[in-house]
Amino acid sequence: MAELSPSHELNPAGSQPRGVLRWGYFLVLNAIAGVIAVALFLGIFYADFLDVYLRGTFDWLLAHPAVTSVCAFSPLAASLVVGWGYSQRARKRKAAAAAAAQKASQNAS
Repeated sequence: MAELSPSHELNPAGSQPRGVLRWGYFLVLNAIAGVIAVALFLGIFYADFLDVYLRGTFDWLLAHPAVTSVCAFSPLAASLVVGWGYSQRARKRKAAAAAAAQKASQNAS
């Protein structure tokens, strides 16, 4: 049987690349981010042809305030759902720990 290679390998402490290579990656990635930021800025700044479509969307949103309220509330609702999910997981974990402790105490007596 062929020996399986690990999906990840740990480098010893202090063996990470230093100096020029690290600064090179930093500069290249910042240049890419800068190009994307400038492209977005120029794309929005010179997007006058979108005014017709955006005006229609703006007018529609003004005519439907419930939609804008839902859009404004959705991040809060999403965070509440995530928090509820975490609380359910904690309750199940506590119930399982209590059941295991009760089972252990019954086996001990």
